[in-house]
Order: sequence, then C-alpha cells, then structure tokens
Amino acid sequence: MTERPLPDVAHPLYAPFWAAAADERLALQQCEQCGYVRWPPEPLCPECLAEGGRWTDMPRTGTVWSVAVYEHAYHPAFREELPYTCALVELDAGPMLIGRLLDVPPGVDEVGLRVTAVFPTVAEGIRLVCFAPPVARIAAPD
Repeated sequence: MTERPLPDVAHPLYAPFWAAAADERLALQQCEQCGYVRWPPEPLCPECLAEGGRWTDMPRTGTVWSVAVYEHAYHPAFREELPYTCALVELDAGPMLIGRLLDVPPGVDEVGLRVTAVFPTVAEGIRLVCFAPPVARIAAPD
C-alpha cells in the first residue's frame, strides 16, 4: 500500500490551521485592523493591507457551493477510496474551503447542502478538515 501524502503541519503560514484541526477546531486568520476573515493565510490582509492577523476559532458550519466526484486516483494512496467527493464550501464565517465531503447518501443533491467541519485522523497528530451533513437532517431520496 502506498503511503498517503500528508499536509506540511510545520509550514510557517499554515501551522496554526493544522494545530487547530488536530484539536478539532476550525481556525482561520482574521485581520486585527479591519476584522476580515481570510483563507488562505497570507502575511498581509487583502482588504486593508495590514500586516499579520490573528488565528481565530470560527464556526464549523457552511454551505456546499460545488462538488467534484473523483473516479480516478491522482495519487496511488487514494485508489482504494474511489469514488470520493470533494466540495467547495462557503463557511458561515465567509471564506471558502475545499475538503472531502463525507457521509452523503447516493442521490442527494449536494449543492446547497448545509455541512459541518469534521476532523478525521489520517496520521498520528494529524487531522484533516472535511465536511459532512448534520446526521439527523439528511436522508437519501425515495
């Protein structure tokens, strides 16, 4: 079995994101000057050009804007997981994130679906940010 690629949890810009995910929290950069919440993280705020920003815990909820179903493994480690779905999710905090979409029954229209960030463990101390619908609210169509 091929080893799964993992995020660089020590990357200078992304380390706080991955540290929060390891604790099952969703943290994003927020400008200390204007309050703009941004993803991906950057050294300057794209709204007011202030330097820096603080990492702030955000609500884990959002809405699916778009989906892609992968039927081809672009890395051998994912071959056994085919097919799988990735979603572009607009977070309630504003930014959009891309992540795996989990626990959606076949036949459900994912676009517009309300989802919550979930944090599956993929290696010791490393959790990914994925999305899943609230369990009680989703059912397969008749």
